[in-house]
Amino acid sequence: MLKRIAITVIIGILLTFSVSAATVSFYVIEAGMNDEADSKISGLWETAFMDVFFDAGYIISNAPVLRLNSSPSNILQVLDFKEAGACGIDFMLVVLLDYNKEFPSPEQASFYIYKVKKQEKVVERKIRLKPIKTSNREDYNNMKSIARGFIPYIIGD
Repeated sequence: MLKRIAITVIIGILLTFSVSAATVSFYVIEAGMNDEADSKISGLWETAFMDVFFDAGYIISNAPVLRLNSSPSNILQVLDFKEAGACGIDFMLVVLLDYNKEFPSPEQASFYIYKVKKQEKVVERKIRLKPIKTSNREDYNNMKSIARGFIPYIIGD
């Protein structure tokens, strides 16, 4: 009898702790893309980030890929914090792929992480990219490696 009570108390204690994970929404933006550019590259970036963050235990979502004629002067022009907050998003991770009109793959990628509730930038990074082939497993693994570098920035309040 005492053993049953002890087990019940232990189970009760374990069930009272709530488990929560940050919700991360991914936004991929293609800027300055030409007609010869491979639109699958943005999908690879999105998939790489979503795979890495899902494997790390985050709740993830994505927005449709946004295609712009040129890179925005201020990334905040294309983000909607109200909608993200209403959807329960904790963090926005933006991948801005800057294309040169002469090449089929992006020259540079800019990464932004924003905390939605406070509407504050957590981190901003820019990297130059080598030409990307959508059929190359090494390119995809490099994208995942970059994504892993952003995991430490997604922390709870």
